[in-house]
Formats: sequence, C-alpha cells, structure tokens
Amino acid sequence: NWKHKTGVPEHIDFEMDSREVWEEKYKPHLKGLDPERCNFAATDEFLKQSKEKGKFKSFGNLFIWELLRKSLGDVTMFESLLDDPDWILDFNRTYTDFFKTHLGYLFEKCGVPDGIWLYDDLAYNKGLFCSPAVLRELFVPFYKEMVDFIHSYKIPVILHSCGNVEQALPLIVESGFDALNPMEVKAGCDVVRFAEKYGDKLSFVGGYDVRILENGDRAEIKKEVERICRAMRELKTGYVFGTDHSITPNVDYRSYEYALEVFRENMYY
Repeated sequence: NWKHKTGVPEHIDFEMDSREVWEEKYKPHLKGLDPERCNFAATDEFLKQSKEKGKFKSFGNLFIWELLRKSLGDVTMFESLLDDPDWILDFNRTYTDFFKTHLGYLFEKCGVPDGIWLYDDLAYNKGLFCSPAVLRELFVPFYKEMVDFIHSYKIPVILHSCGNVEQALPLIVESGFDALNPMEVKAGCDVVRFAEKYGDKLSFVGGYDVRILENGDRAEIKKEVERICRAMRELKTGYVFGTDHSITPNVDYRSYEYALEVFRENMYY
C-alpha cells in the first residue's frame, strides 16, 4: 500500500538462486512427515463450522509453479526451466511428495473436505509464461499425480490460474482438473468460449467481467449474466458464478447484489 493505493508487490531478492542452495538449505526440510506443519485445531473448527452452515468446505494451497516463482524468483526460475530442467523436476518431485504426505495426514486426522483448490498462475495477460511443451514436460506429470491423489478421496480439484490460460486448456484437461477459475476477461479469456471447447470435461468458476460491475449499468450487468447462464445451460456445463478476478473497490455493493439476483433467476438447468 502506498499513498492510499494498492499494487502488485515487487520482489527484491531471493536466497534460492542456485541448485546448491536448494539442496543444502531447503530440500532437507521438505522430506518426510512433519505433523507440526498441520494446524489440526483450526482445520477441525473450519470443517465443523462449514458442516453446521451447510457450506461447501474446501482446502487450498499454492502448488509447484507458484512455489517455484516464490522460491527462485522469475529470473532464476525461467533460466532454470531451460538450463537446468533436472532441478525443476527435483523441486516439483519434492513438493508433490510433500503435499501428498501432509494432505493425506490432515485428511486422516481431521476428515476430508468437499474439494481442493490448487493455485498456480500459469499466464500473464498476453499468454502463458512458458511454452505448452515446457509445461507438459516439467509440470503436467505432477499435476496428474496430485489430482489423482486427491481424486482417490472422491473429491474434486479446482485449478486457479490467472492470465490468458487458453493455450494451457488441453493440458489442464489432460491433468484431470475438475474445474477452472477465474478466466480473466481483461486478459482475453471468455468462459463461454472455453465451455464450448471443453465444457464436457471441465466446470468453470468465475469468468464474469468485473469491469461491468464497476460501471454499474444494470442493463449491462443483466445482459452478461444471462449470456453466461444461457450458454452454460445449452452446453450443460457446470458453472459457479463469480467474477474474473478480485472485486475491486470500484464495485458498488448493490451492483454485485443485483448480479447475484439475476444469476439466481437464471441458474437452474
């Protein structure tokens, strides 16, 4: 925050700037089960309250792409995708094992939620951060493995991935994800177009242009809600209403309420 405004943080430096740092300082702490990493009390309370309120209860966490960026930084990460793919594979292998171990333990001790969110932003506003070929080779095998693990508990997996992810849609489907979020319109996504191509394999969460809510024009709000609902109904595709990303301070609460009213009038099919 600065001068009463908010913005995207700028990362200044990263300790993990080499494979040696990863292997010496980080990887040893990620092997095996560490029960202290699991907050059983908070998880028990969350599951209890959600059940009492009849709410869809889900867990969520960053996954391998986001953890790479936050650990290595963009420069070292993108260079290593090409120069040292074995390091990337080792990182992804280690963290996939880590999450499977700790999620399984959490499920055993506290119970299973209704779904899992994995957060991996794979794109910016013009397209993917890397080629589909790199994604397929270095990341998709671990997505598949993680999704299969979660599916073994009979619950769905939702992928949150910002930016223009259209090129990655075949890989997202191949990985077995059940639903996709948020389909940013301002980055070139269109939830209806996505559903026309993959609505028989994916459900969608979001995709409503938040800029329409910012404008506050009720006719436009209604028109876009009805467009999405009509398409999803015709395609028989699963859809959860939501914006194409964060609801900004420029959105009047009454405009959002109105969008929900229109959705509830059109959501049954």
